[in-house]
Amino acid sequence: MENINIEMKKFEEELSNFHIPRYEDLPDIELYMDQVLALINKQLFIISNNENVITPSMVNNYVKFGLIPSPKGKRYTRKHLCYMIALCFLKQILSMNEIKVLVKEQIKISNELDAYNLFCNELEIAFKNCCEFNLVQSQTNIDNNHCLIYCAKAIAYKLHTQKYIAIMASLSDLDKKSNKKSNDANKKTGEIDKKANETKKKTNEVKKKDDKISSKN
Repeated sequence: MENINIEMKKFEEELSNFHIPRYEDLPDIELYMDQVLALINKQLFIISNNENVITPSMVNNYVKFGLIPSPKGKRYTRKHLCYMIALCFLKQILSMNEIKVLVKEQIKISNELDAYNLFCNELEIAFKNCCEFNLVQSQTNIDNNHCLIYCAKAIAYKLHTQKYIAIMASLSDLDKKSNKKSNDANKKTGEIDKKANETKKKTNEVKKKDDKISSKN
């Protein structure tokens, strides 16, 4: 148990002091794939577990799935890096579909940069709070149960988050259906107005012909 406490104390110190690079911290130049991978895998060591946090196939899949913008000429900007960093954290608890809904709905209420910075700030606060909770629990001799306590909290937060995202997705679908119905109704109204105008035009043309015939007679 002592070895676990030593390892956890070391990790918690790293976690509580971990800084997620903000937009301003990232290179202000366009990077190629290998440079992007090297940078992100180095920066996000906290979730690596001795494996690459991100790989070329992951990046390509993110682009295909519409989770990040397509690169220009195989080069990636700071904006791409922000998306990838956020995705690396979010995929720890959410599916790609859930992340897509979350990102889409979030940028409706704030721009991408503000949303990214907010996420980074809140995640760093959560890291610190997590480690402070463990410190308090250690002082009350609750040690072997720590893992179960954290699992219970993680499950609760995950279920809550997934439900919230599911509701957002459902409301978004309703908005789409409502907009489609409104557009269809407007289209039909336009078609009716068009036919009415055509009928009126034909009526006027017939009237003109009748008037000409009457004037001749």
